[in-house]
Amino acid sequence: MWFRKASPRRQAIREDVAEAENIGKQRGARPPVQTTPLVLIGAVFFLVAALLQFWPGELVAYQVGERPGVDVVAPVRFTVESDVQLEEARKSAREYSPPVITAQQSAFDHLHNQLFSLKQDVQGAATVKDLPDDVRARFPGLNEATLRQLQGMDQTSYASMIRSLVYTGMTYWPIVTPADYDRMRKQRSTQVALAGVNGQLTDKEGRLSLVEYRNVLVAGNITSEQRRALMETVEGELPHVVAELVTSYLVSQDQPTFQFDPALTAQLGEQEATLRVPGSRTYEPQQILAPRGKPLTAEELYLIGRAQAEVRRIEEQEHPLLFWLGRLGLLATVGILTAAGMLYVSRMNAAVRSVGRGWAVCALLLAMLIVSRAAVGYFPQSLYLSGIAPTLLTAIILVIAYNQRFALGMAAIQGLLVTLTLRQGFDFYLSLLTGVAVLSFGLNEIRTRGKLIEMGAFAAAAMFLAVLALGLSRVLWSTGPGWSVTPDMTIVLRNSLWATAGGMGVAMVALAALPSIERIFRITTAMTLLELCDANKPLLRRLSQEAPGTFNHSLTVGIMAEAAGNAIGANGLLCRVGAYYHDVGKLSKPLYFIENQRSGGPNRHDKLSPAMSLLIIVGHVKDGVELAREYALPWIVHQFIEQHHGTTLVEYFFHAARKKAEEGDGGVVVSDTEFRYPGPKPQTREAAIVMICDGCESAVRAIDEPTAGRIESAVHGIIMKRLMDGQFNECDLTLRDLSRIEETLTRALAAVHHGRVAYPTAVESPALGAARPA
Repeated sequence: MWFRKASPRRQAIREDVAEAENIGKQRGARPPVQTTPLVLIGAVFFLVAALLQFWPGELVAYQVGERPGVDVVAPVRFTVESDVQLEEARKSAREYSPPVITAQQSAFDHLHNQLFSLKQDVQGAATVKDLPDDVRARFPGLNEATLRQLQGMDQTSYASMIRSLVYTGMTYWPIVTPADYDRMRKQRSTQVALAGVNGQLTDKEGRLSLVEYRNVLVAGNITSEQRRALMETVEGELPHVVAELVTSYLVSQDQPTFQFDPALTAQLGEQEATLRVPGSRTYEPQQILAPRGKPLTAEELYLIGRAQAEVRRIEEQEHPLLFWLGRLGLLATVGILTAAGMLYVSRMNAAVRSVGRGWAVCALLLAMLIVSRAAVGYFPQSLYLSGIAPTLLTAIILVIAYNQRFALGMAAIQGLLVTLTLRQGFDFYLSLLTGVAVLSFGLNEIRTRGKLIEMGAFAAAAMFLAVLALGLSRVLWSTGPGWSVTPDMTIVLRNSLWATAGGMGVAMVALAALPSIERIFRITTAMTLLELCDANKPLLRRLSQEAPGTFNHSLTVGIMAEAAGNAIGANGLLCRVGAYYHDVGKLSKPLYFIENQRSGGPNRHDKLSPAMSLLIIVGHVKDGVELAREYALPWIVHQFIEQHHGTTLVEYFFHAARKKAEEGDGGVVVSDTEFRYPGPKPQTREAAIVMICDGCESAVRAIDEPTAGRIESAVHGIIMKRLMDGQFNECDLTLRDLSRIEETLTRALAAVHHGRVAYPTAVESPALGAARPA
């Protein structure tokens, strides 16, 4: 299926360096109207590709999980700041930052008012029983000794003591609800931060107010130890007897004086995290960065990259000549690959040198190279997916837009550049080239959507086997000293699966992007051509309804053209589609064409002059092009509408005009140039085939008794007439091609106009017997 034997004509073409022009015409590419300086495109490509070689960041030849075959040691002394440790420290700072509780002014004011009014409430009472009921309810621990003590205290001193106790002492004994306490304990700190009424976290000197968790009083659940400690604080302000009463009152409080604030807690955590600074560590020469035989971690891979960067820096400072020579060699390699691509394009596909297509191919290659470098930089573990898949997509696009050999050559060069950019080796390039070769050889023609998926599966399977085989060949192969890698089966299988996913994923992406590919590169795939063959397409449906004779003529010509195209190695499907649409211009005036007129009916041209009839007949070409634009037919179909008559002579009306001029005896000479189609002549073999089939079908249809000999004579006459008229001068049809076309069309038309046996009547048929009356 993939490696078909080339015809003698194709082998001859391949010996010619101008093969690209022939291939471009066969695929319907628009002839280049302007040639761009290939050097300019190459210069832009080289500049961008060279810049990509110095993409920020070091590409390490290892992957996470690989097992080094030797100890990876530091080649030079270098210092690193551990970003991983810094992030862990900041995360820990957020977790261990103290929860923040905010003071509730109304709660403090309530405590102050209740305690301050106690001395006034007890004044004048002889015993506790003389006190109001609400006072005894608020202070159940009030006894005679406490009563006498309160009555004997100075009012001003008592007020000062209460204010100091409530607004200073109780600040360090916050009362919170059980729910807030549970939320506070989610922070792993042993302290609690106190915020003021206005939400300020620090005092005027920038200090944070902190209390231990043992000082936090949970309303309704105060321990005996907390009560004793609180009693000591109250005794620092009030006499012992009164302190006992006030402590009992505070312990019985269910209204919280502080409330948990999650927003301020998060803010304090971020402040603590920002105070953490990166930790640094110095590695000495020959210090082990990654031990052999153990899977590489992400941090070890980071250290290896930093070591490589330090080597580059030292080379730049101490050995500038070697440093710049290395970069010069890298640029020279990119230049060689760029020159190879330019030479391949100029010698093998001249169509790419047109303005649009040249820049389109350049943009495609650069875009895929950038995607590969960026994807591998961000996802190094998926090297065999993100590094290979863009090049596979490049091969698919090029084989669709141009041909198999051009796609294989350009994708192979692109693969070398990708391998160089990603700092990979032979294993990577051979795996990539396997997928490119399968897709380039397999996608010779896309007639169905399943074709892309099928070839994607083949490419995925081939790359799976290639990566697996190359990986297995190195499992037990440990090289000499240096930073070598002995991959284990896990890594080999992982890379194989990544490559498999790349093959299948690229096929699906290409399938979704197929319409865009056709639009950008101005090409039409076989799948689109098959869709255009559908009789339910608006233009074909309209042709069958408004001009049924032309529609049937187009179908017959399409069958003949496809057979003739396949016979000479041209695009038979394209011939059929072009034949279906070549006469759509007759929709503007269908009854002026003989195939749409009733047999024996009037001919509308009888009332017109030959010149007027000529305008109507020739006008169907221009009308057809306008309809093709209106119905958004691909450009490749337009050529059949414009070129299927070339510059041939409209013989019927030319002779009618000449006869009329002779009868008028006015001395007027009718020139044949006035009665020719405007052209252009066929530019491709497919357009020339449709021209031949169109003329042969019409000529044979006009034969009264189309026998095999008459059909062969008519076909030969049409072909020779077109040949002698110079209609094939601008396409690459050969005499051998014309001979094969003649043979094919003779067989096809003989099959269409075959004779039939006259069926006997019922009376004459001996099998049925004579008809008898009932």
